[in-house]
Amino acid sequence: MGSRPRLEAVVFDLLYTLVHPGTYPGGTGRAGWLAGILGVDAAALAARWAAFEPILESGRADGPDPELAWVTTAAAELGSTVTAADRARIEAGWDLTRREALLHPPEPAIATLVALRARGLKLGILSNTHALELRAWKQSPLAPLVDVVALSHEIGYCKPDRAAYAYVLDRLAVAAGSAAYVGDGGSDELPGARAAGFGLVVLAEQTAAEAAPADLPRLRAQADVSVPSLLDVICLA
Repeated sequence: MGSRPRLEAVVFDLLYTLVHPGTYPGGTGRAGWLAGILGVDAAALAARWAAFEPILESGRADGPDPELAWVTTAAAELGSTVTAADRARIEAGWDLTRREALLHPPEPAIATLVALRARGLKLGILSNTHALELRAWKQSPLAPLVDVVALSHEIGYCKPDRAAYAYVLDRLAVAAGSAAYVGDGGSDELPGARAAGFGLVVLAEQTAAEAAPADLPRLRAQADVSVPSLLDVICLA
């Protein structure tokens, strides 16, 4: 790319960029963990979750506790019944990996936000999420370090929808060309940020480097800059 823009703000993805949730008990993802509790086929449950999650993340799921309502429906479709004990266990553990990650974020994430704030930059978060997985957010040490938090289930837009980027930029009161976007590359967020006009699009490499290194060339091609550590973002400001 040419000369870098003078930045006024940096917008970060949250999950797998600022924090890195681990696996559920048994070394599985959420669907595998739920399947073990319910005694159903993990692949069949994962397929149902993949169809439901975009609805959930965009805030279009109806009623209270939509995640738990989905579990009951999906279990019934797969020939299982959710007992009261199952429901309590699922509700308590749904955000298990997210909670630990949010309450104990990596030091580089904290140091990066602190340093950028000290340089006078506005900071935002734009993340595809749903309510039950982020119950610990307000208690996270990261929460007081950002100016705007735009969560898809609250704003009604998911990345890479241009409206999601416009939402956070509007609330930061900065033009897209004066802002950087930093993410791990999931959900086509980097091409989305480019299409939204961000002055700088940054790939945070850690997640892909650890979990899917073969994806790195593709993701790097979607970004203006690729950084192995969040601390490297400080030098871009």
